[in-house]
Amino acid sequence: MSSRKHFKGIAYNLAQFCISRNNDLLGYWAIGQLYSFALEQGVNEVVIDVLRQEVRPQTHRFSELSAAYLDLMVKIAASNGARFDYLEEAVVVFMFDVEYQSKYHWFGSALGKPFLCVVELTSDLGKRYSATLGCNIRPHDPNREYRREHF
Repeated sequence: MSSRKHFKGIAYNLAQFCISRNNDLLGYWAIGQLYSFALEQGVNEVVIDVLRQEVRPQTHRFSELSAAYLDLMVKIAASNGARFDYLEEAVVVFMFDVEYQSKYHWFGSALGKPFLCVVELTSDLGKRYSATLGCNIRPHDPNREYRREHF
């Protein structure tokens, strides 16, 4: 019988992917695009509800990203022997312009503003599993960024 204990690791793996440079959208780092969107909307937080495939503030601009997160979670769960149907909620929260915290923002602290990525998974039993990671971010600027090849 599969347990729900794998959800903690799945949350951490998804958070690691979310802040990595491999998390791209249209060939550019997705976090920079999310930050630009947050600035446009006048908010400090963008929430992606992975299971419901919804983004708050509401937009369809990141539907491909949300679908990629769901696909990644399904693959991670399968590789860990976790039962994906035990998952009731999966939310990725990107918090921008947060206070500096050495635990999350020590590397390259002069490069952009601190942000946090929080992944929260809730099991069918109501237990929450979360992971928080962070780094520094600048708004998306195609003139300063390299686009992934073969896009």
